[in-house]
Amino acid sequence: MRPQLRLLCDSSFRGPQRSRDVASILREVDELQAKEIVLVAQDLASYGKDRPDELGAGSIVDLVRQVSAKVPRTRLLYLYPSDLSDALIEAILDSGVPYFDLSLQHVSKPHLRRMRRWGDGERFLRRIADIRARAAQATFRSNFIVGYPGETEDDHDQLLSFVGEASLDWCGFFEYSPEEGTYALGLPDQVPVGLMHERIAELREMQDAITAAKRDELIDQTLEVLVDEPGIARSHHEAPQIDGIIRVPLTLPTGSFASVQIVDAQGPDLVAQGADSAS
Repeated sequence: MRPQLRLLCDSSFRGPQRSRDVASILREVDELQAKEIVLVAQDLASYGKDRPDELGAGSIVDLVRQVSAKVPRTRLLYLYPSDLSDALIEAILDSGVPYFDLSLQHVSKPHLRRMRRWGDGERFLRRIADIRARAAQATFRSNFIVGYPGETEDDHDQLLSFVGEASLDWCGFFEYSPEEGTYALGLPDQVPVGLMHERIAELREMQDAITAAKRDELIDQTLEVLVDEPGIARSHHEAPQIDGIIRVPLTLPTGSFASVQIVDAQGPDLVAQGADSAS
Protein backbone atom coordinates (compact mmCIF):
# COMPACT_ATOMS: atom_id res chain seq x y z
CA MET A 1 0.00 0.00 0.00
CA ARG A 2 1.35 3.40 -0.96
CA PRO A 3 2.29 5.69 1.93
CA GLN A 4 -0.25 8.37 2.68
CA LEU A 5 0.39 12.08 3.12
CA ARG A 6 -1.80 13.90 5.61
CA LEU A 7 -1.66 17.46 6.95
CA LEU A 8 -1.22 17.77 10.70
CA CYS A 9 -1.36 21.52 11.24
CA ASP A 10 -3.82 23.23 8.94
CA SER A 11 -2.69 26.76 8.17
CA SER A 12 -2.87 29.38 5.49
CA PHE A 13 0.47 30.99 4.65
CA ARG A 14 -0.52 34.18 6.45
CA GLY A 15 -2.91 32.84 9.07
CA PRO A 16 -2.32 31.19 12.44
CA GLN A 17 -1.47 27.51 12.64
CA ARG A 18 -4.23 25.17 13.80
CA SER A 19 -3.18 21.86 15.27
CA ARG A 20 -5.39 18.87 14.64
CA ASP A 21 -6.69 16.83 17.53
CA VAL A 22 -4.45 13.86 18.42
CA ALA A 23 -7.36 11.43 18.49
CA SER A 24 -8.43 12.38 14.95
CA ILE A 25 -4.88 11.90 13.67
CA LEU A 26 -4.51 8.48 15.28
CA ARG A 27 -7.95 7.48 14.00
CA GLU A 28 -6.92 8.44 10.47
CA VAL A 29 -3.70 6.43 10.84
CA ASP A 30 -5.77 3.38 11.78
CA GLU A 31 -8.16 3.92 8.87
CA LEU A 32 -5.37 4.27 6.31
CA GLN A 33 -3.75 0.95 7.25
CA ALA A 34 -0.58 2.17 5.54
CA LYS A 35 2.91 0.81 6.04
CA GLU A 36 4.36 4.33 6.10
CA ILE A 37 2.74 7.50 7.42
CA VAL A 38 4.09 10.89 6.37
CA LEU A 39 3.45 13.72 8.81
CA VAL A 40 3.63 17.15 7.19
CA ALA A 41 2.71 20.73 8.02
CA GLN A 42 3.84 24.25 7.30
CA ASP A 43 5.87 24.06 10.54
CA LEU A 44 5.54 20.52 11.84
CA ALA A 45 7.64 20.87 15.00
CA SER A 46 5.31 23.64 16.22
CA TYR A 47 2.44 21.19 16.47
CA GLY A 48 0.46 21.87 19.64
CA LYS A 49 1.80 25.34 20.44
CA ASP A 50 -1.50 26.94 19.47
CA ARG A 51 -3.35 24.74 22.00
CA PRO A 52 -1.26 25.14 25.18
CA ASP A 53 -3.94 23.83 27.54
CA GLU A 54 -4.59 20.63 25.57
CA LEU A 55 -1.28 20.01 23.79
CA GLY A 56 1.48 22.59 24.24
CA ALA A 57 5.01 22.96 22.90
CA GLY A 58 6.80 19.69 22.27
CA SER A 59 3.58 17.78 21.59
CA ILE A 60 4.99 16.60 18.27
CA VAL A 61 7.33 14.23 20.15
CA ASP A 62 4.50 12.32 21.82
CA LEU A 63 2.50 12.31 18.60
CA VAL A 64 5.41 10.85 16.62
CA ARG A 65 5.84 8.11 19.20
CA GLN A 66 2.12 7.29 19.19
CA VAL A 67 2.00 7.09 15.39
CA SER A 68 5.23 5.08 15.30
CA ALA A 69 3.67 2.52 17.63
CA LYS A 70 0.98 1.88 15.00
CA VAL A 71 2.99 1.68 11.76
CA PRO A 72 6.41 0.37 10.68
CA ARG A 73 7.50 3.72 9.30
CA THR A 74 6.74 7.31 10.32
CA ARG A 75 8.31 10.05 8.23
CA LEU A 76 8.35 13.75 9.15
CA LEU A 77 8.53 16.51 6.57
CA TYR A 78 9.21 20.23 6.94
CA LEU A 79 10.80 20.85 10.33
CA TYR A 80 12.09 24.25 11.40
CA PRO A 81 15.55 23.85 12.98
CA SER A 82 14.64 26.12 15.89
CA ASP A 83 12.28 23.44 17.24
CA LEU A 84 14.44 20.40 16.53
CA SER A 85 14.91 19.32 20.15
CA ASP A 86 16.92 16.34 21.38
CA ALA A 87 13.66 14.62 22.29
CA LEU A 88 12.32 15.07 18.77
CA ILE A 89 15.56 13.81 17.24
CA GLU A 90 15.35 10.66 19.36
CA ALA A 91 11.71 10.14 18.39
CA ILE A 92 12.62 10.42 14.71
CA LEU A 93 15.52 7.99 15.10
CA ASP A 94 13.12 5.53 16.76
CA SER A 95 10.43 5.97 14.09
CA GLY A 96 11.88 3.57 11.53
CA VAL A 97 12.75 6.50 9.27
CA PRO A 98 15.91 8.42 10.30
CA TYR A 99 15.12 11.13 7.74
CA PHE A 100 15.46 14.82 8.63
CA ASP A 101 13.72 17.33 6.38
CA LEU A 102 14.95 20.65 7.75
CA SER A 103 13.58 23.92 6.42
CA LEU A 104 16.79 25.97 6.67
CA GLN A 105 15.99 28.56 3.94
CA HIS A 106 19.50 30.09 4.09
CA VAL A 107 22.63 30.04 6.26
CA SER A 108 23.95 33.63 6.34
CA LYS A 109 23.04 35.00 9.77
CA PRO A 110 22.38 38.61 8.67
CA HIS A 111 20.40 37.39 5.68
CA LEU A 112 18.31 35.02 7.81
CA ARG A 113 17.47 37.97 10.06
CA ARG A 114 16.27 39.87 6.98
CA MET A 115 14.07 36.85 6.30
CA ARG A 116 12.89 36.90 9.93
CA ARG A 117 14.30 33.42 10.42
CA TRP A 118 16.31 31.79 13.21
CA GLY A 119 19.77 30.28 13.10
CA ASP A 120 22.95 30.39 11.04
CA GLY A 121 25.19 28.01 9.14
CA GLU A 122 27.43 27.12 12.07
CA ARG A 123 24.49 26.15 14.26
CA PHE A 124 23.00 24.08 11.47
CA LEU A 125 26.28 22.26 10.82
CA ARG A 126 26.66 21.43 14.51
CA ARG A 127 23.14 20.01 14.67
CA ILE A 128 23.63 17.93 11.55
CA ALA A 129 26.95 16.60 12.88
CA ASP A 130 25.28 15.74 16.19
CA ILE A 131 22.58 13.72 14.43
CA ARG A 132 25.11 11.92 12.26
CA ALA A 133 27.09 11.02 15.37
CA ARG A 134 23.96 9.40 16.80
CA ALA A 135 22.91 7.69 13.57
CA ALA A 136 25.36 7.39 10.69
CA GLN A 137 22.54 6.21 8.41
CA ALA A 138 20.53 9.43 8.89
CA THR A 139 19.37 11.10 5.69
CA PHE A 140 18.99 14.87 5.30
CA ARG A 141 16.91 17.08 3.03
CA SER A 142 16.58 20.85 3.07
CA ASN A 143 15.32 23.74 0.98
CA PHE A 144 16.79 27.16 0.35
CA ILE A 145 15.49 30.43 -1.08
CA VAL A 146 17.80 32.17 -3.54
CA GLY A 147 17.55 35.88 -4.31
CA TYR A 148 15.51 37.05 -1.33
CA PRO A 149 15.81 40.87 -1.18
CA GLY A 150 19.17 41.98 0.17
CA GLU A 151 21.05 38.74 -0.60
CA THR A 152 24.67 39.76 -1.20
CA GLU A 153 27.53 37.93 -2.89
CA ASP A 154 28.90 37.13 0.55
CA ASP A 155 25.53 35.66 1.60
CA HIS A 156 25.52 33.52 -1.54
CA ASP A 157 29.11 32.42 -0.98
CA GLN A 158 28.22 31.36 2.57
CA LEU A 159 25.37 29.25 1.21
CA LEU A 160 27.65 27.64 -1.38
CA SER A 161 30.19 26.82 1.31
CA PHE A 162 27.51 25.35 3.55
CA VAL A 163 26.07 23.15 0.81
CA GLY A 164 29.51 21.73 0.15
CA GLU A 165 30.37 21.19 3.81
CA ALA A 166 26.98 19.89 4.99
CA SER A 167 26.81 17.35 2.16
CA LEU A 168 23.07 16.85 2.49
CA ASP A 169 21.45 13.98 0.60
CA TRP A 170 18.76 16.11 -1.03
CA CYS A 171 18.27 19.86 -1.48
CA GLY A 172 15.67 22.01 -3.14
CA PHE A 173 16.58 25.51 -4.33
CA PHE A 174 13.86 28.03 -5.13
CA GLU A 175 14.07 31.53 -6.55
CA TYR A 176 12.45 34.24 -4.48
CA SER A 177 9.15 35.28 -5.99
CA PRO A 178 7.49 38.54 -4.86
CA GLU A 179 3.92 38.23 -3.64
CA GLU A 180 1.40 40.98 -3.00
CA GLY A 181 0.80 41.70 0.66
CA THR A 182 4.03 40.12 1.91
CA TYR A 183 6.66 41.77 4.08
CA ALA A 184 9.43 41.10 1.55
CA LEU A 185 7.69 42.87 -1.33
CA GLY A 186 8.61 46.33 -0.05
CA LEU A 187 12.17 45.55 0.95
CA PRO A 188 15.05 47.35 -0.77
CA ASP A 189 17.88 45.70 -2.71
CA GLN A 190 15.78 43.40 -4.85
CA VAL A 191 18.02 40.84 -6.57
CA PRO A 192 17.91 40.93 -10.40
CA VAL A 193 16.27 37.88 -11.96
CA GLY A 194 19.33 37.11 -14.08
CA LEU A 195 21.54 37.03 -11.02
CA MET A 196 19.08 34.74 -9.26
CA HIS A 197 19.28 32.35 -12.23
CA GLU A 198 23.08 32.31 -12.03
CA ARG A 199 23.14 31.70 -8.29
CA ILE A 200 20.59 28.92 -8.33
CA ALA A 201 22.32 27.17 -11.23
CA GLU A 202 25.59 27.22 -9.31
CA LEU A 203 23.95 25.73 -6.22
CA ARG A 204 22.08 23.06 -8.15
CA GLU A 205 25.21 21.97 -9.98
CA MET A 206 27.03 21.54 -6.67
CA GLN A 207 24.15 19.69 -5.02
CA ASP A 208 23.61 17.38 -8.01
CA ALA A 209 27.21 16.22 -7.66
CA ILE A 210 26.77 15.68 -3.91
CA THR A 211 23.53 13.74 -4.37
CA ALA A 212 25.12 11.57 -7.07
CA ALA A 213 28.05 10.77 -4.77
CA LYS A 214 25.66 9.95 -1.91
CA ARG A 215 23.72 7.58 -4.15
CA ASP A 216 26.92 5.92 -5.37
CA GLU A 217 27.84 5.22 -1.74
CA LEU A 218 24.77 2.99 -1.46
CA ILE A 219 25.90 0.65 -4.25
CA ASP A 220 26.60 -2.86 -2.88
CA GLN A 221 24.61 -2.12 0.27
CA THR A 222 21.54 -4.09 1.31
CA LEU A 223 18.55 -1.84 2.05
CA GLU A 224 15.11 -2.54 3.44
CA VAL A 225 12.60 -1.09 1.01
CA LEU A 226 8.86 -0.57 0.89
CA VAL A 227 7.36 -1.40 -2.51
CA ASP A 228 5.13 1.48 -3.64
CA GLU A 229 4.11 -0.02 -6.98
CA PRO A 230 5.34 -2.79 -9.28
CA GLY A 231 9.08 -2.29 -9.79
CA ILE A 232 9.29 0.87 -7.65
CA ALA A 233 10.31 1.04 -3.99
CA ARG A 234 11.85 3.33 -1.39
CA SER A 235 14.14 2.91 1.59
CA HIS A 236 14.28 5.38 4.48
CA HIS A 237 16.56 7.53 2.30
CA GLU A 238 13.76 8.54 -0.10
CA ALA A 239 10.61 10.51 0.67
CA PRO A 240 7.68 9.83 -1.67
CA GLN A 241 7.30 12.06 -4.74
CA ILE A 242 10.18 14.42 -3.95
CA ASP A 243 13.31 12.22 -3.82
CA GLY A 244 14.70 9.47 -6.01
CA ILE A 245 13.34 5.92 -6.17
CA ILE A 246 14.72 2.39 -6.08
CA ARG A 247 13.99 0.09 -9.00
CA VAL A 248 13.28 -3.41 -7.71
CA PRO A 249 12.16 -6.75 -9.23
CA LEU A 250 8.61 -6.66 -10.57
CA THR A 251 7.86 -9.82 -8.60
CA LEU A 252 7.96 -7.98 -5.26
CA PRO A 253 4.36 -7.38 -4.07
CA THR A 254 3.14 -3.82 -3.73
CA GLY A 255 2.89 -2.83 -0.07
CA SER A 256 5.49 -5.32 1.08
CA PHE A 257 8.86 -4.82 2.71
CA ALA A 258 11.91 -6.47 1.17
CA SER A 259 15.67 -6.51 1.59
CA VAL A 260 17.40 -5.72 -1.69
CA GLN A 261 21.00 -5.29 -2.76
CA ILE A 262 21.79 -2.09 -4.64
CA VAL A 263 23.80 -2.74 -7.80
CA ASP A 264 23.71 0.60 -9.63
CA ALA A 265 22.86 4.28 -9.36
CA GLN A 266 21.26 6.28 -12.17
CA GLY A 267 21.25 9.93 -11.17
CA PRO A 268 18.97 10.22 -8.14
CA ASP A 269 17.61 6.69 -8.59
CA LEU A 270 19.02 3.36 -7.45
CA VAL A 271 18.76 -0.07 -9.07
CA ALA A 272 18.39 -3.22 -6.98
CA GLN A 273 19.59 -6.65 -8.01
CA GLY A 274 17.07 -8.33 -10.28
CA ALA A 275 15.36 -5.11 -11.34
CA ASP A 276 14.77 -4.04 -14.91
CA SER A 277 17.02 -0.98 -14.97
CA ALA A 278 15.31 0.27 -18.12
CA SER A 279 11.82 0.24 -16.60
